[in-house]
Amino acid sequence: MTFLLIRGDNYEKLKNALADVDRHAELTIIGKPKIIVPEAADEILSKILGEVKKPCKTACVAKIAEKAPKAIDRIRKIHPPAHIVVISDRYREVYFGLLEDFPKLPVLRGYYKSKKKKLNKPKNKSK
Repeated sequence: MTFLLIRGDNYEKLKNALADVDRHAELTIIGKPKIIVPEAADEILSKILGEVKKPCKTACVAKIAEKAPKAIDRIRKIHPPAHIVVISDRYREVYFGLLEDFPKLPVLRGYYKSKKKKLNKPKNKSK
């Protein structure tokens, strides 16, 4: 399991970024994404990257089933409307802190997973 920290200007951009992660990056979001205080998101980012150039206005955290390298590779190929940071257990302090706090965070309302399209099976035509 891996966490995605999504930072943006508003909740609509966060929800659009989550939808892009689900639909276009084809990553499996586990459960419901949760809202995190923007200052806490900035603090997490500073622990991972060092410097935060621009503080965020809204942020959320989501759990995904895929491992970090696969998630990073797929997210690089899409252009979500928010800043996404992949957090694995490599960043022990941050990861286990999120793991402990995640159940206590409020749910991000208004985000729904996309319905997976069913593959059309070719019809057998017997003559």
